[in-house]
Amino acid sequence: MNILVVEDNMASARMLCSNILKWRYSVEAAETGKEALKRLGEQQFDVILLDIFLPDGRGHLLIPEMQQLSPHSWIITMTGYNSRQLELEVRKKGIAYYMIKPFRMAEMKAILDHMSRKREEVALNGTTG
Repeated sequence: MNILVVEDNMASARMLCSNILKWRYSVEAAETGKEALKRLGEQQFDVILLDIFLPDGRGHLLIPEMQQLSPHSWIITMTGYNSRQLELEVRKKGIAYYMIKPFRMAEMKAILDHMSRKREEVALNGTTG
């Protein structure tokens, strides 16, 4: 599975990418929404891990454009500044998961493993997932 991490905190991005590589997934990182959209225009990703608060704007406002560029990508949003209103607003955009930082890496691994199995089922059986 190919994963794009969109995270402006480079320490967090490095830790997340390091773990994703250990879990045997392919991963790239982008620090800004603009950089993420550029990468999505160049290649397809199975999963986008999207920080909501980026230096060039709110990540969740990019979701419709990301979905247009990469309609088969699952989007997992991440935020350390949660509110019920923000969560409701973000969930309306059709994301796969909404995660509150800090989260346990075991939780992220379980989600990514689940998504990987679903991708394999679609590839093997043609089922939707």
